[in-house]
Amino acid sequence: MLKSQKAQAVLELAILGALIITAFSIWISYSEKYNREQSYMQQTFRAALKEAKNINNSASWDTIDFRRMPNVANPMELGELQQFSSSNNVLWSDGKKKGDSETEAKSYFQLNRGVPMDIPISEEPGPVSITTESISEYKSAPVSSVIFNKNEGGGSITTSKVLTATDTITGGMYVDGKKTSDYESSLGEGGIYKDEGGGLTRSRELK
Repeated sequence: MLKSQKAQAVLELAILGALIITAFSIWISYSEKYNREQSYMQQTFRAALKEAKNINNSASWDTIDFRRMPNVANPMELGELQQFSSSNNVLWSDGKKKGDSETEAKSYFQLNRGVPMDIPISEEPGPVSITTESISEYKSAPVSSVIFNKNEGGGSITTSKVLTATDTITGGMYVDGKKTSDYESSLGEGGIYKDEGGGLTRSRELK
């Protein structure tokens, strides 16, 4: 009877521990995503504010970034591919001409922290609409591998785990419903996709 109760207690503890770890992982992932969204919002605001001050007029700044988020449950695996977007419009003007002429409002778009694109101001009322094609049809399957290294020497054993991964996403970019260009970005360090991403490498020493 006593052994049965102990076995049941161990089983309940194992189940409860697994649930706690799962809940903790979900909470960390949500917190990371929320903090990154806030960071992008602040970055586009500062960029729009700086440009508006330079031209003494209205400036808008839009950005779309693709990232591989960390896998909290298993850091040595590729995390989920997510898209982050942010947009801000700022008016900074003293009502005077800058130099000898009046300046025009500007609108910029930045993909994966690349070179900002000058977007023509829409003639229609309302903000400019900037979208990207669904990447699900254009995403190549990521290639990843995990290598274990074991070094013995000096009376000790050191074991490490190294993750290497490559991934490329392609698609089209649209402004006000009209296709303007294609894009291709590769996975780089930190899970960031760039025009010339050299792949992701992550190492971990095991005790």
